[in-house]
Amino acid sequence: MSAENSFHSMLNQLSAEMNDLYGYVTHPGDNFGEPAINSGPCGAFAHAFFKLWNQRFLEKVHIVFIMEKNSDTCWHVVIRLPDGALFDGGDGVHNEKKYGDMLIEDMVLYDEDLLEKRSYGLKRTYPRYCPHFSIHAVESIIEKYCTRIEKDGLFKRQGGVV
Repeated sequence: MSAENSFHSMLNQLSAEMNDLYGYVTHPGDNFGEPAINSGPCGAFAHAFFKLWNQRFLEKVHIVFIMEKNSDTCWHVVIRLPDGALFDGGDGVHNEKKYGDMLIEDMVLYDEDLLEKRSYGLKRTYPRYCPHFSIHAVESIIEKYCTRIEKDGLFKRQGGVV
């Protein structure tokens, strides 16, 4: 198995664990059947992943906004991995084709105010689609998989203590 496939496989396992924890949207609507972690807490997940990954590894990730064209409406928040693939907590590793004609806006320079705005609040609750969301549980799962990726030597650790 190549390093990229192993890395993607581990991140897809992380997503599977998120879906096991939070399930899928059961309320009728546009996002019916979608991963609950992607239906509201996607920004909080992306922020946690960005922060924990970049503290640990030399090869950085950044946040990406999936925007409706000709609008200020942010539809989804994902991560751009070091290899250019996209990643989120519910669908795992994927590419830009998933979003059709949506506008994909990379936030290469971190801007917490913009992330807060586009996420509609990073510290809010998600009573309709993800009522049991816990940033602590999310961070714990992300840490577990970052440790596995590090142990496999797929990415170089940042110097100093994390």
